[in-house]
Amino acid sequence: MKTIRITLTKDGAQATITHRYRVHYEPEETTWQGNREAFKTPEGWQVTCFDSIYNLERQVAHQANLCGATYTIEDLGGEFIFSHDIVRGPSDKSDKAD
Repeated sequence: MKTIRITLTKDGAQATITHRYRVHYEPEETTWQGNREAFKTPEGWQVTCFDSIYNLERQVAHQANLCGATYTIEDLGGEFIFSHDIVRGPSDKSDKAD
């Protein structure tokens, strides 16, 4: 699995989010460490920094801006599977000849 660590920082608070991706379009596992409560939008919503690996930096930048934080994103290694590389079995078509 591909592991990405996001660190959010603002005055008096820091939190770390670790996403583990099996496939590129969404994290399979997410863990938080630190002061998660300090990172909320003006409306009171908890930021998640949750997105596909390809949109992650844009999403993190947007959410960090909303809650007044700076961020770093680190690639901790590993690999993920592209969804189109997942092998599927034969289709079950009703129009098959026996």
